[in-house]
Amino acid sequence: MTTVREATIDLLRKHGLNTWFGNPGSSELTLLEEFPTDFRYLLGLQEMVPVGMADGFSQITGRPALVMVHTAPGLGNAVGALYNAYLNKTPLIVIAGNQRRVMQNQKCLLTNEDAVLVPRPFVKWSAEPAIASEVPAVLARAIHVAMSPPTGPVFVSVPMDDLPYELDEAQIAEIEVIRDREVIHAGGFRKDLAKKIAGRLSAAKSPAFVVHGDLEHAGAWDPVVKLAERSKAAVWTAPLPGLSGFPENHPLYQGMLPPGAGWISEELKGHDLVVALGGPVFRYYPYIPGSYLPEGTSLIHITSDPDEAARAPVGDAYVADVRAAVEAVLGEISESSRTAPKARPDVPRPERAEVPMQAADLWTAVGHAAPADALFVTEAGSNEIPITSFVRPGASLSHMSAVGGGLGFGLPAAVGAQLGAPDRPVLALMGDGSMHYAITSLWTAARYKVPLTIVVSSNEEYGVLKQFADIESTTGVPGLDLPDLNIVATAASYGIDAHEATDTDQVAEMLRAGVDDRERPTLINVRTNKVKKVAPRLA
Repeated sequence: MTTVREATIDLLRKHGLNTWFGNPGSSELTLLEEFPTDFRYLLGLQEMVPVGMADGFSQITGRPALVMVHTAPGLGNAVGALYNAYLNKTPLIVIAGNQRRVMQNQKCLLTNEDAVLVPRPFVKWSAEPAIASEVPAVLARAIHVAMSPPTGPVFVSVPMDDLPYELDEAQIAEIEVIRDREVIHAGGFRKDLAKKIAGRLSAAKSPAFVVHGDLEHAGAWDPVVKLAERSKAAVWTAPLPGLSGFPENHPLYQGMLPPGAGWISEELKGHDLVVALGGPVFRYYPYIPGSYLPEGTSLIHITSDPDEAARAPVGDAYVADVRAAVEAVLGEISESSRTAPKARPDVPRPERAEVPMQAADLWTAVGHAAPADALFVTEAGSNEIPITSFVRPGASLSHMSAVGGGLGFGLPAAVGAQLGAPDRPVLALMGDGSMHYAITSLWTAARYKVPLTIVVSSNEEYGVLKQFADIESTTGVPGLDLPDLNIVATAASYGIDAHEATDTDQVAEMLRAGVDDRERPTLINVRTNKVKKVAPRLA
């Protein structure tokens, strides 16, 4: 007889979900029993780590990823990482075991009484099968929901006594049909709408694009570059974009917008039309007073997410497949005769600086030493905007950060990204505070010989919080300093090849050596100066 567990494994194999990220518990053992030899299981030591790894892996591979967490307490640990995955629109299939059905009424240990409610704010759909035989069908539905635009994580709770249940022939036949069916999403964009947008873009005196990571998820990188070049438009990355959405070394690229309404309005002055592509308009924090757009500026918003379109405070929104929309507009627009905007100054050649060094010196050294095909994963708080000034990758899927801004994303996502792109050098650019949220990712990287290179800016503080404190005029706030973190010793204890760099020459030398070592992960810790008290535009 075929069991629910066997049918479930068969379904997941059919959908290519044979790489699992997880932290197992007792209620998951019945699904993990006799784990298939053509599957692999990557262990994280706390649930936010496998969720973050799966997030990075999925975004880089373009495929859904499966995460296993442990019933109620493990799901609780995972929720912070699920928040980032939800805002990243990453299609994760999150599975948790639950206590046996015959023990749930007594609320025995590890019963998740409201399993579907716990993750609901941060998943597209959550469910627990009503009966054991429905487990494969519910998982199939979850996979299709996760992959439907806008993509995102889903959650399925599976009572542990469902897995050994034996299916009859009729149930097996039904599951085989469900297993083999496809859900295909066909994109398209009306020609009249494309002409309307192209007409507004052509008539603008000084258009600007604001791009978001969804462009890369949609495979719209090349069409957007062509559209910007044909329009001679200035291009910014949206605040908290996830993936960049545009080559950061392109002469039209102006950098990342700071996440405040007043700041953005000031930055976009002089542009009479803003075209926001593949993301929300816009995500703000902190509260910076000012108009949403400069006076006399209009906005066109193209997104795959109906909620993003509905909640935007300004602009005319088009809900569509982003790639189809961009390609349709590109087909209706001619080369503009307007003058292209002035390019950003080149990144200066690095000059030798000793620790504690300015963040600009560190990231200049990193930007020049990194190979051209490097994939950067950044989570560095007060360093995020400076990084985009001095580190300028030029290819798609080359700069990843967390849309949600929830700390703990960077290290596990970098591990997952390296697993998803084994032939590319992945560099995690971290702050000393943010990296400790998921520090056990280092063990996973070492355990599976993930050849990740980690550069840490160590300023012994939550620098970005001090900047926010300055903006909010809050004084005497405790808990913002981080003295006595021995990052090199901690990393070494997990099996990482860890080093302390004392100047920018060492940073460059150690980075190149780390990238060349494809057998083990490398960490480079660098002491940097504390942040400035005043934080204009967080720059």
